Amino acid sequence: MSKDSTSNPGPAQYFLPPTLDLVILLWIIHTLGFALSFLGLLPSQTAIVIFGISPGSPLTNLWTIFSAPLIHGSWQHLFGNSVSLLILGTLVGLRGQLWYVSVISALVSGLGIWLIAPHNTVHVGASGIVFGYFGALLCVGWFERRPLSILLSIASLVLFSEMVTGLFPGTPGVSWQGHLFGFIGGILAIRLTTPQGQGVHRGQGTAEQRGESQ
Repeated sequence: MSKDSTSNPGPAQYFLPPTLDLVILLWIIHTLGFALSFLGLLPSQTAIVIFGISPGSPLTNLWTIFSAPLIHGSWQHLFGNSVSLLILGTLVGLRGQLWYVSVISALVSGLGIWLIAPHNTVHVGASGIVFGYFGALLCVGWFERRPLSILLSIASLVLFSEMVTGLFPGTPGVSWQGHLFGFIGGILAIRLTTPQGQGVHRGQGTAEQRGESQ
């Protein structure tokens, strides 16, 4: 009795980065925006103002938390985030819960920008999600306490250590607030998706057995 082939992923799907769909969407949106700007129908700066996060703006504008990651200020900005999304997203996808981490990182990053960034600025780009992936990768070893998870965290620190500088102010035009809160969002997401008691060594018992609270 044959099985429906549509129920199983094709071989190619195992080799494609899990964030490829998101990256393709970002490039489609940016290309469309470029075309509209070229035709004079929607200047690029206007799109940034409309869809970007404006810190301290009215609560009715908080929907931009979800539109801002889809907008990029330049092709270079888009390319840099695309590469990071593909690489870091693939590593986060090894554990699963990729889209949960993505949404939580975007949400926390956007709220952080809205709360503490200067009011005369507008913030766009998917770097909050990128730094959310970074935070999740660095902390997955601590929360899961599994050898492979610990190895993944160590490897991420070694390979992407230069990203740490993006968590602090210093580079003009870079939303360090979005990076920092996206990083925090990634840690929060990985914590929420780690089952309680996972990775605890045998003989130590769970937190409840030791009379501790979490």
